[in-house]
Amino acid sequence: MGFFKDMRNLQKQADAMTPPEYKGLGGSMRQMRDGVAMASQTLSDLNTGQMQAQALMATGVVGQATVGAVRDTGMTVNDNPVVELDLQVSSPNAAGPYPVTHRQMINRLQVAQLQPGSTVQVRIDPMNPHALILG
Repeated sequence: MGFFKDMRNLQKQADAMTPPEYKGLGGSMRQMRDGVAMASQTLSDLNTGQMQAQALMATGVVGQATVGAVRDTGMTVNDNPVVELDLQVSSPNAAGPYPVTHRQMINRLQVAQLQPGSTVQVRIDPMNPHALILG
C-alpha cells in the first residue's frame, strides 16, 4: 500500500508545482505554445548571432585577446559548448588593452586551447569594439 501512497503524494507535489495557467487541457496547450515560442526565439537568436559572426569574419578588425577566465554557460549547440570568456583585447584601433566579457559557441575540440593566460586571435567590430568573435 505504501507504493500507491507515495505515488499519490508525488502527484500532489507535481500539482502544487504546476502554475495555475498551465493546469487542465487549455493550460497544457498554453504551455506547449509557450515552449514552441521559446524554442523559436532561441533559434532566431542563434541565426542572428551566426549572421553577425559571418559579418565580423568578413569585415572585423584583426586583434589579439588574452583569456582571463572561461566559464561554462551550461548550453550546447550540436554538442559544442557555449562559453563565457573574460578577455583583455588589444586592437590596432585602441590605445591599450581593454576588458570584454564575451559569450560564444566554440568547437569542443578547441576547449583545451582556451585556458586562462592563452592568447587568441579575434575579429573586432570597428563600430563597437566590445563586439567581437574568436577567429
